Amino acid sequence: MSNDHVTLVRDGEIAELVLNRPEKQNAMNRAMWLAIAEHARAAGADPQVRVLILRGATPQAFSAGADISEFKTVHGTPEAAKDYGEVVHGAYEAVSSLDKPTIAMIAGNCFGGGCALTLCCDFRYADATARFSIPPANLGIAYSFKETKRLADLVGPSKAKEMLFAARVVGAEEALRIGLIDQLFPAGEAPAGAKAFAATLVEKSQFTIKAVKAYMRAITSGADADTPDTVHIGRQAYSNEDYREGVRAFMEKRKPKFTYR
Repeated sequence: MSNDHVTLVRDGEIAELVLNRPEKQNAMNRAMWLAIAEHARAAGADPQVRVLILRGATPQAFSAGADISEFKTVHGTPEAAKDYGEVVHGAYEAVSSLDKPTIAMIAGNCFGGGCALTLCCDFRYADATARFSIPPANLGIAYSFKETKRLADLVGPSKAKEMLFAARVVGAEEALRIGLIDQLFPAGEAPAGAKAFAATLVEKSQFTIKAVKAYMRAITSGADADTPDTVHIGRQAYSNEDYREGVRAFMEKRKPKFTYR
C-alpha cells in the first residue's frame, strides 16, 4: 500500500517508520493505520533490518492520535466501526508482535492512538518537548482493553486510571518518573540517542533478542511457566550460529560478529 503520510526508510540495518502528516500533527486516518501495519510487517520480513525506530517527521509531534474528523464515517455503522477497530488494532499488533527491537522516538505531542502506538514498542525515547495524553474521557468513548493493559503494565493501575479518567496531559519529566518513557533527552537530542541505542542493538545477538521478546510476550500475557514457543526457543539456545560465534569470539578475545537473522 502506498501512503505518502507513512514511509519506511532504511539506513543499513536500522529502519525508521516515519509518520509524515505535519499539517495534522500526524493524526492517523484509516489509510495511515493500514500503512503502519504494512511497513511494520515489511521491516519484520526484511532480513537486513535488525531494529525499527518509529518517529514523527517533524519535532512538533509524534502523533496527535486518531484522525477524529473521519469518525463520523469510520464509526457510522456497527460494521464500519468493527472494520475500523480491526484496522487500528492490526497496526498495534504488527508493531508489538515484531521479533526485532522497536524504539519509539518521541518529540512534541503524543496523544491518543499515537501514545498507544508507542506502548507497542519495546522502548520509548523522548525529548523534553514530549507531551502525552490518552483522552477518551473527552470523547465519551472507551479505550480498548489491550491498550489499557499495556498502559497499566508500564505505569501501574493508579496512574493509568488517572491518565484515562482525567485525560490529563503528562509532561516529559513526569512521563520518565512514572515509567511511561525509558529515556529523556534535551530538546532535539532524542533522535541521536535513539539511533545510538539502535546501533548498539544491531551488534548484539538477534537470537538472544528474539528469545527475550518471546519470553516477555509470554510473561505480559500472564504466563508463569514455559509455553510451547519459549520451550522451542530454549532448545535452540546452545545450537544456533550466534552461540557458536559468541563462544569463539570470547575465546579469541575479539568482538563477535553475529549472523543470526
